[in-house]
Amino acid sequence: MKTILLLITIVFSSMAVSSCTNDESDTEFDYINPDEEQQATQVVDTVQEQPN
Repeated sequence: MKTILLLITIVFSSMAVSSCTNDESDTEFDYINPDEEQQATQVVDTVQEQPN
C-alpha cells in the first residue's frame, strides 16, 4: 500500500514540475538603446518635478 501511494505521489509531483516550464519561443526582454533610456529618464524627471 505504501509503495502504491509513493508511486502515485511521484507521478503527481513529476507532472506538477513538468507543467511549470515556460516553452514560449518569444523572449519577454525589451532591448532599448541608450537614446531611448535617456528619453525615458527625462520623462520620469519631468513627472516628478510637477507640483501636486
